[in-house]
Amino acid sequence: MWIIKPEIGGIYDHTLSDNPWAPPGVSLMAARRMWSTTRGEGVVVAIIDTGVDYHHPDLAQNIVDGRSFISSEKDYMDYNGHGTHVAGTIAANGKILGVAPLTRILVVKVLNKNGQGTYSDITQGISWARQWVGTNGERVNVINMSLGGPLPNKTMHRELIRAVQDGITVVCAAGNFGDGKEATQEVSYPAYFPECLAVGAVELNTRVASFSNSNDRIDVVAPGVKTYSTYLENKYVELSGTSMASPHIAGAVALIYSRYYQRFRKYPTPEYIKEHLHYQAIDLGKIGFDQLYGYGLFSFNIDGGKSIRLIMNSHKYLVNGKDYYLQKEPFWYNDSACVSIEEISDLLSCDSNPVPADDNPPNSNGGMDIWS
Repeated sequence: MWIIKPEIGGIYDHTLSDNPWAPPGVSLMAARRMWSTTRGEGVVVAIIDTGVDYHHPDLAQNIVDGRSFISSEKDYMDYNGHGTHVAGTIAANGKILGVAPLTRILVVKVLNKNGQGTYSDITQGISWARQWVGTNGERVNVINMSLGGPLPNKTMHRELIRAVQDGITVVCAAGNFGDGKEATQEVSYPAYFPECLAVGAVELNTRVASFSNSNDRIDVVAPGVKTYSTYLENKYVELSGTSMASPHIAGAVALIYSRYYQRFRKYPTPEYIKEHLHYQAIDLGKIGFDQLYGYGLFSFNIDGGKSIRLIMNSHKYLVNGKDYYLQKEPFWYNDSACVSIEEISDLLSCDSNPVPADDNPPNSNGGMDIWS
């Protein structure tokens, strides 16, 4: 088996902001809506991949343990970059922010520096993750597998079934052999096993990625094109592939596990997770399930799935690449974008209401109430 090989967009020494920054894919998932209640505390995600660069400052604090199952690479350090990128999307907590920035990472290295591994090593890695117990009694809640192959393996399948029976949600990349047509099916394992969550990829404008596999077991889709995340030697990189979509969902599942435990003092079942993702996904293709998008784009904002581009000094704006028009042109003022609060509230499905000025000093100039 091998990594679901991504396309490299660019490698960078810096991020796009001096402050902690959530890349566009994380924003499209509306992860920030959960961060006021949880950032993934109390959850462990096992990343079954090429290892992770545990020296990267955005990742080091969240790595709880790790092990390599590659005989020629005893250390679980990542010499490929794929696993490090996956880890950043799930739980980066530094210059960039992953979907669940306080989730703990268990590194399970089953693919070598070339991104290749055997079914035996992968199965051993799944088994070890399933049975792992942390120093404080932690157990793995979620497994991310951004890897695949064209043929099923019975031994690996049995171990995945055991993991799900033990309460672990297994999230898998659907595969990068798609042709953009629903009528043709492309299958990759382990994603096609019914116990797993199969994740396809969409562009940031929510169109299905041209490479994303389509079949009758796609569960949901997530951002997977030009995904900005952590890379080797303290760098950052843009990669495209369903390998990038899967960790967006793994991070979202980590947030759900954490919030569920806060509310009910127990973790949800993988069956509950799958049903929740299906129910809350934003339908993007045909009404209901379809083989390109599955049940749709999962987001913590059920009215989300919008990539909005404002154009300064123009009435026109774009939503997922389509033209729409504002009544008042946005403009720059002191390096800040200014736009009508009422129109932006409508655009974001929020309610707003002007508050008239009165003699009360805090409200002598009037104000604006916004509900979201």
